Amino acid sequence: MQDQLRELAHSGPPWAQRRAQQALAFMDALARQDITESEYQELMQDLARSDTLNAEADDADIKNLLVSCIMIGAKLA
Repeated sequence: MQDQLRELAHSGPPWAQRRAQQALAFMDALARQDITESEYQELMQDLARSDTLNAEADDADIKNLLVSCIMIGAKLA
């Protein structure tokens, strides 16, 4: 899952790159204990639910992959 996010962060469309980078940053912040688990879960879920994601996403497959990775990441924390 993190590998897929890293791949999207470097080679996906701009909207997917931004969100994947944010998700990875949230994972790092949680690992450093800069944020609590509940904050992490909320931030990750917001990334996946954002109305702007629906407006920006021009590729349904990439959007689904991104949302799946984010939601899996939120549940694994």
